[in-house]
Amino acid sequence: MSKQVEEFEAENFVELMTQYQGRLYGYILTLSGDPDAANDVLQEANIVLWKQWSQFEPGSNFKAWAFRIAHFQFMAYRQKRIRDKVLYSDELLSLLASEAKEVDESHEQRAAALEKCLARMAPRSREAIRLRYSEELKVGDMAQRLHRSANTVYQILFRARKWLIECVQKDVSTEIA
Repeated sequence: MSKQVEEFEAENFVELMTQYQGRLYGYILTLSGDPDAANDVLQEANIVLWKQWSQFEPGSNFKAWAFRIAHFQFMAYRQKRIRDKVLYSDELLSLLASEAKEVDESHEQRAAALEKCLARMAPRSREAIRLRYSEELKVGDMAQRLHRSANTVYQILFRARKWLIECVQKDVSTEIA
């Protein structure tokens, strides 16, 4: 493999790892119930992911591969902690892992629905949402930029949020049905 191809693949792999860090942490936290333990296991999982990145097949399901490695790392962590007084049964851990995957899939559905809804949203509302959440502007700063009163911006945001919630709920329930 040439150095240029290897660097390109490593860059893509790092992007995938970065994209899934929060979800991997959430999955591990669901299994452990302990934020410190979840951080430790995530770091171990990241080490394994990085060491094994050449075994990952581009185009295959990175999320499933990473979650499987995280699961194995959690099981190894659990074995190290076997002497602790509070242990969860394998059945409970299996149930928690299954539920965590369902929550993650639900997150993906809602995120996709949110994108669709944002695309259909009125431009003024979409701009207000973008300023508030992407640029993290305060309402007063938004009011100045939009040449509106703060009260008007609050109303625009309230209506936009309400519309987005209803749109996402409708879209997700349509997908499930």
